[in-house]
Amino acid sequence: MSIDWKELLLENKDFFINVSKEVMDDGMEYLGAKRMKDKDKNFKRELFKYYISETNAKLIGEKIQLLSTLHQSALASLEKDIVELGRNILSEGQNPIEMIVYSAKALDLRQEEIFKRMVRILKNISNNSLEARNALITILQEWEWEEQIKLVIQTLREIKEIRAYEQLITLLENDNLKEIAAETLIELGEKKCIPHILNMVNSLNGFNSRERNFAFRILTKLTVLGDEAVKQIIEKYLDNENSSLNIVYSNVIANLKEKAVENIAELLYEERYSQKAAITLGKMRTSIATEYLLKAYYDPSVENKMNIVIGLGYTKDERCANIMLEILKEENQSLELKACAITSLANLRILEAKPMIKQFLENNYLAINAYSALVQLGEIKYLSNLFYYIVKPGFSVEELLNAIKEIKRLKGLRNSDINRQIAEGIKYIIKNDDGYACINALKIIETNLDEEIAQELIQKLKNTAKEEIQYLIYKILGKNAKGLKNIIDEKIFSDAMESNSARIRYLAQKIVEENYKKTDKLIKM
Repeated sequence: MSIDWKELLLENKDFFINVSKEVMDDGMEYLGAKRMKDKDKNFKRELFKYYISETNAKLIGEKIQLLSTLHQSALASLEKDIVELGRNILSEGQNPIEMIVYSAKALDLRQEEIFKRMVRILKNISNNSLEARNALITILQEWEWEEQIKLVIQTLREIKEIRAYEQLITLLENDNLKEIAAETLIELGEKKCIPHILNMVNSLNGFNSRERNFAFRILTKLTVLGDEAVKQIIEKYLDNENSSLNIVYSNVIANLKEKAVENIAELLYEERYSQKAAITLGKMRTSIATEYLLKAYYDPSVENKMNIVIGLGYTKDERCANIMLEILKEENQSLELKACAITSLANLRILEAKPMIKQFLENNYLAINAYSALVQLGEIKYLSNLFYYIVKPGFSVEELLNAIKEIKRLKGLRNSDINRQIAEGIKYIIKNDDGYACINALKIIETNLDEEIAQELIQKLKNTAKEEIQYLIYKILGKNAKGLKNIIDEKIFSDAMESNSARIRYLAQKIVEENYKKTDKLIKM
């Protein structure tokens, strides 16, 4: 059932509150090499640290270029020739590695077959040569071209070169290289890399699905390093305050099941960690994890049952439904616990509970949770009741914040029908209101912005003079800049740096520095 957003908005209109490509000249022009964009212009002339004669350099360059022009049938023979040439150059006391990697700038390394072929060439030349391996490590220390760096990292990964450890740790700070650097460190099996990789993951804001998926992949791979990795992942999760990353940590730990269940279950009895532990156990969806939750629920030493009830809602175990229904029936139970029970019934997908949930629609404290649960259980018409709290002034701060929280929760369920209705409502409000409702709608979409709403926000900047709205939009766009660089252009923020508002100018400058101004940490000048 579609919601009439226009009617909902107009119904409360009287209440709206206005709130206030450079060519390198280094003697290698025949390669047609170009420097990467946005890099320091003071290119280091002494690029090669290892000696190679001009004749051998040109031989390598010419053969590497042929990799992109020869017919497929001739490539295997050419690859063999390049490997033999490289080994011969090494036997002459020269080092071909830097020239081979440099010559690869004439190739499209984004093509998987070309990339793999170049890795094989470097691997077969470097396998039994300390000097060749040294040159690969030097490239990580000194060079700036990211495609070439990826090529070298993959080679070091396959030849298991432990001595590249320090350089790989440094590359965890590079947005474009940190994933391959982390994966290589994990494959090298050096457990001392665990805290460095976890710090890198925690440096993410997790505001978009790209970053969350990246964090999930790396944390999952990190668990192959054994019990010590699992222990440190759990510790990082418990101390982490970023709610977006907490979801990722919880999902990774939940997938570990038996490896983590006992460690997590012990934390149910520590108030500080109880909620995180309960949710993670619930997501495991195993009988032993559920039993730990049930044991804690019935344990009289656990006075605060809310976290346990929340965790039980994630189990998908229908046995837990009876607990929730009993909580709702008992008059002496706290409203806070009943709110948790209502949400857990929705998470458990107990459709038969809808009549009981509807009994609480007239309860001022529980109505918001009831509306949200009913939407989750398929009655999308109640979504308009949740939006009513954000478009009509007069509700308490607690009610407003709870409504925003529940809409964000529903948005995170990845239900296409619910998400479509929420997106339509948000877009309509942003486009048609310039005050109270718009500000509250913006608070729903702080993270995980999609392209369509991002474009709506950019258009809103052109149509509003309200500083509060402008500030919130710039803040949202800034949080999502890395994930939507094709939509959120630097010019948006450079223009904002000319704003009459000091806080908007400061925010815009900070966003530009964090997202668009690149400082190269890969080359020493």
